Amino acid sequence: MTINACLDCNRSFSLDEEYFLNVLTILSESPTLKARTELGGSIYKSRLRSDKLYNRLLNSLVNGEDGRTYFRPETERLRKIIEKYAFGLYYWKYKKVAPLNLFKCVGFYPFQVEETRPAEIFILIHNERFQAKKWTHIQEDVFSYIVVRDWSRNNKLTMIFHMHNTAWAVIEIPYPRGKITSNAQLKLFN
Repeated sequence: MTINACLDCNRSFSLDEEYFLNVLTILSESPTLKARTELGGSIYKSRLRSDKLYNRLLNSLVNGEDGRTYFRPETERLRKIIEKYAFGLYYWKYKKVAPLNLFKCVGFYPFQVEETRPAEIFILIHNERFQAKKWTHIQEDVFSYIVVRDWSRNNKLTMIFHMHNTAWAVIEIPYPRGKITSNAQLKLFN
């Protein structure tokens, strides 16, 4: 799935997208992502190609008070990519464009041994009988999303991503309004 975007907008995200994929790989147990870190894989090549990227990832390792090592990513870079993805999916789903600043990532929850996803987000993906709502699968076990009304925010729309069986992202999105946008190249910035 691709969305036409102007060259400047597309290029402005490339380093952050590379960082985002590296972070997912660090957090993941997904065989699909782990294969990319092996000799010849795209993540392996990106780390080999860029000392700056590799050092940034190493500098994100912090020692906890409990003696364990933790990974603390640059959250603003993650947020930027998640909001860009939400913008593109919004256009793909509704054929409408809303300003990028109306897409607000409000949560990024890696899957871990202990559950970190807030209960109110988990509840959003279920109906009143606690049956799972229908997700849109872009690629099974790689990327899925759902759009729900968030009762805790006066029924505003919320988009939730499920990425590589590694993390959930939660994004506030606007209601689709106005006329249908043409399929021209999208400008993310005004």
